[in-house]
Amino acid sequence: MITPTKMEYINRLVAECLSEEGDSLEMKGRFIGDEGLEALMMADKLEDIENLDLSKNKITHRGIPHLVNSDRLVKLKRLYLGENQIGDKGTIPLSQASFIPNLVHMDVRFNHIGPDGGMALAQGPFKKIQVFIVQDNPIGDAALKTMATNPGFMHVRKLNIYRTQITDKGIKTLAKSKVFKKLKHLNLARNVLRVDAALALANTKTLLNIETLLMFDTFIGDQGVDALLKSEGLSKLKTLRLT
Repeated sequence: MITPTKMEYINRLVAECLSEEGDSLEMKGRFIGDEGLEALMMADKLEDIENLDLSKNKITHRGIPHLVNSDRLVKLKRLYLGENQIGDKGTIPLSQASFIPNLVHMDVRFNHIGPDGGMALAQGPFKKIQVFIVQDNPIGDAALKTMATNPGFMHVRKLNIYRTQITDKGIKTLAKSKVFKKLKHLNLARNVLRVDAALALANTKTLLNIETLLMFDTFIGDQGVDALLKSEGLSKLKTLRLT
């Protein structure tokens, strides 16, 4: 039960963190927790929110249903949930939230999301997503392969799968993906990637718009580096970070 004192505190936070235009609520690092999230979904002025930053708030899977079941986030476009603890148990219901099809930006970095949660996101009913950040969650290859075939990701310009336990197998599927044709920024750093991953990307016939590729702290070796630098498919590449 949300006490009047808790509700008053959350309403004060909303007043403090809401943008002048009333469309952005920046609550990063306020540590409101699950109970605070429940109270937030009862607060004033949520109907016009387009950008909601709940990063670093000690939110777990127990708080996610309050977010998912809210019918007030009708204009939400950008959701930042990084550095919480939602895990697979929170990610699975989150992936089916009514606002998912309207999101253009989703950031769930550092959330203890594993293969099950990763697969739920990969199968999610996205329609407009352009920036998708799952950094530092061990989602694995199966989730990436599913993303690569889900038409809901066709508008993605930026994909951050830094340190997500992706291997060469996942990259081989990604490199052939027709879904990610609009991809411009790709972060693959700190995954266990070897020369086969680099060769797959270098020979891509579909990821032709990549401008930034981050592959530092991988194991692609000199042969992989050389293939990327000479790639005809990556002709638009402007930034290649390998160290």
